[in-house]
Amino acid sequence: MTNDTGRRVGPWQLGLLYLLVCLIWGTTWYGMKMSVETLPPITAAGLRFLVAFPFLLAVCLAAPGVSLLPPPGRRWVVPFIAVVYIAVPYALINYGEQHISSGLAALIFSSVVVFLLLFSVLISRISVSWMQWAGVVIGLGCLVGIVQLTAGISARGILAPAAVLLAAVMHALTYAVMARYGGTVHVLTQETLPIGLGALGLVVLGVTVERPDLGAISGRSLTGVLYLGLVGSVIGFAAYFYLLQHVDAVLVSYVFVLFPVVALFGSAVLENSALPALAVVLAVVMLAAFGLTKKASGGRSAPAPAVPDAGSPLDGATLDAIYAHARIAYPGEACGFVHASGRVHEARNMADEMHRQDPVRFPRDAATGYVLPPADLIYLEDHLDGDDPVVVLYHSHPNGRAYFSDEDRRNALIDGVPLYPTLTQLVVGIDDTGVREARSFRCVDGEYTELRFLPGPDRRAAEVG
Repeated sequence: MTNDTGRRVGPWQLGLLYLLVCLIWGTTWYGMKMSVETLPPITAAGLRFLVAFPFLLAVCLAAPGVSLLPPPGRRWVVPFIAVVYIAVPYALINYGEQHISSGLAALIFSSVVVFLLLFSVLISRISVSWMQWAGVVIGLGCLVGIVQLTAGISARGILAPAAVLLAAVMHALTYAVMARYGGTVHVLTQETLPIGLGALGLVVLGVTVERPDLGAISGRSLTGVLYLGLVGSVIGFAAYFYLLQHVDAVLVSYVFVLFPVVALFGSAVLENSALPALAVVLAVVMLAAFGLTKKASGGRSAPAPAVPDAGSPLDGATLDAIYAHARIAYPGEACGFVHASGRVHEARNMADEMHRQDPVRFPRDAATGYVLPPADLIYLEDHLDGDDPVVVLYHSHPNGRAYFSDEDRRNALIDGVPLYPTLTQLVVGIDDTGVREARSFRCVDGEYTELRFLPGPDRRAAEVG
């Protein structure tokens, strides 16, 4: 396996990165505890994201194929995430951490995996196995027992745990809504602008309502804010995003079950607030039950809607032919069609010619885009039906990543309606090391949604080697 600079990234390096994410996300709970020692909860949350925003903005603007704004028809995700995922939940978590240990807060928040499952049933109508329901019941039952043993089930004792639990519910709702209605909006696009807007709203609200005493703010609280902003929200986010690109999603998703273990250990050492023995046993059972719900559901933290991949012959010799075409076209983009029988028609990319003739109208060359010549467009129109119709339109990305970019959407949709509604879109990620990955997409409710992920043959060879 190689990174974007061509250097090999070995399994042990990815393992260390995985542990780093667990360590960072586990210790952010103590960072939040530090930040609210002398800062009110809303202000502390706002400052955290205010520190993180410039760095995430720089990454978003520099990342290939990533837009700061979602595509038209998906712009609603910005205010939705800013409020439901950023502003309200983190203010609630900070409030909770003023009254309970950071370890208990992390443990309560890990219930997000259960609520995600429940919201996915309601919103995306996913099927749930009896093992998943068992995990839900056992996990939540253990969580109630832990809260009873630590904070107490009373009007006064339940308020702080309830705030953290509500934050977990809101995060789960965001994941489920984005999975069903967010389409393939890039994760950087989902996070960057909402974090900026959430930070601005929290800081303004905090200054107005909480009126923090600047002279009373301690160095520990500021250290906590900086740690959360720079390490938790920037480094932790970047590391997690890198893992999503290079490690199986099932394995990556277990971060949500493992980081509470780190938080509990840190809470016991740094806050001297170890859980009672019975609560520790319940915590182990609870995390195991939560892990069961993720494993049974395939380990996805945000399940995608079910989309039929009808008539898509993307296997065996067909994929080999597409990958061979992508290698020949590299460093330009390859493009072509696949018939229902699996037969591949290689189209000609005339982006270089059009760019030379009219760079204003065609700003992209073959390295960053593709233009189908009239002969291939006629071929496509003539073979959309018949005994062996074209069922897949494919193209490659020479940056090694397979994603449906904003430019791809603009070319595929007219006023939110797909130009070729019967076609599956296949994107092949290739770089100087070879074919890294491929992903297929279909249009659902006006947005292209991922159907299938295919690790590239050259990536697999690099991993084995």
